[in-house]
Amino acid sequence: MLMDNNRLKYLLSRYASHTATATELEELKTFLKTEDQDVRLEWMIEEAWMQSAEAEENVFDTQSDAILARILPERAERRPVAKTFYFKSWAAAVLLLIAVGAALLWKKRSYHPPITTRHNIIQPGTDKAILTLANGASIELDSSMNGQIAQQGPVSLQTNAGQLIYKPQNTSASTTISWNTLSTPKGGQYSLVLPDGSRVWLNAASSLRYPTAFTGPKRTVTLTGEAYFEVQPNSAQPFFVTAGNTEVAVLGTNFNIMAYNNEKSISTTLLQGSVRVSQQAVNHILKPGQQSRSNENGTMEVIDNADTNLAIAWKNGFISFKSADIRTIMRQIERWYNIEVVFKGEIPTRTFTGDIPRSADLSALLRLLEISRIHFKLENEQLIVMQ
Repeated sequence: MLMDNNRLKYLLSRYASHTATATELEELKTFLKTEDQDVRLEWMIEEAWMQSAEAEENVFDTQSDAILARILPERAERRPVAKTFYFKSWAAAVLLLIAVGAALLWKKRSYHPPITTRHNIIQPGTDKAILTLANGASIELDSSMNGQIAQQGPVSLQTNAGQLIYKPQNTSASTTISWNTLSTPKGGQYSLVLPDGSRVWLNAASSLRYPTAFTGPKRTVTLTGEAYFEVQPNSAQPFFVTAGNTEVAVLGTNFNIMAYNNEKSISTTLLQGSVRVSQQAVNHILKPGQQSRSNENGTMEVIDNADTNLAIAWKNGFISFKSADIRTIMRQIERWYNIEVVFKGEIPTRTFTGDIPRSADLSALLRLLEISRIHFKLENEQLIVMQ
């Protein structure tokens, strides 16, 4: 079947926007059965990427990214194709990518119904946390709370749209140190302004223990899970973060620590400034762009030119993975979507690369992965991963 490129683009765009007539759908189906369709579709993908790379406008479309993720794993073995799903684009290029991806799926895969229905959507996490005060009392926090929620000595505790703020009201008064703990559940995140003005973003299933006032020669907090820090400089009172068997010493800097118990190592990624990471007798001073990985056996490795954007993608609103295996990705899913993941059968060892907004529901992320012949089903509030 002969079809010029403009006609093919038109049909693909009509299909992507759900406006194609029955005749147009039949025409597109007939073309996709021909021998030259693969070459033509790959050429369109290449053209759309070139157009998007030249554009100045930033456009992020969840649907186009999910479709691209489906295209790329299938075609990676045949030719090198860019493997990033977050891209500069303009509307026509995005629409074309959606359409081409849909066309490839139409030909190469039989239809699988989504694992969720309209009435059973697994929603992403939200801004929520539990604040535990020094006296053991707990306060549930969410994004709707604003204003003062507690008083700890001369320090006022206030919330503002998903952020907890400690505001010392009389810095000259003698202060009895009280320790508070801010904890996020699975499916939650929250940010915090400490009494010294340092800012902390807590990822899901994490906690930070800290004093209501920093006195003495150093500032010390204890982390479980993951957090991003922007520490206020104070050379007379260095800042220390303890996470598992690792300690990070800070003067003033921006960095991320991932210290989940079910991860292989504790990772510290430095964006600005300088930190010293210590584990038992081993310590390294990190430079911006470096990442340390503290292992359970007491060893530590330092990665130069680490992907800092990947390390703080969660803080910037994305679920991101780069050359990650399915088990690593599923650990992120468990924490953010508050769902138990169970593996059934032999799970492939191949890796995945991609981004999706943390605001997307779970089915959008799973559709991104299903193209690589990994399937899922929901059963008794568990997400079952199958070959």
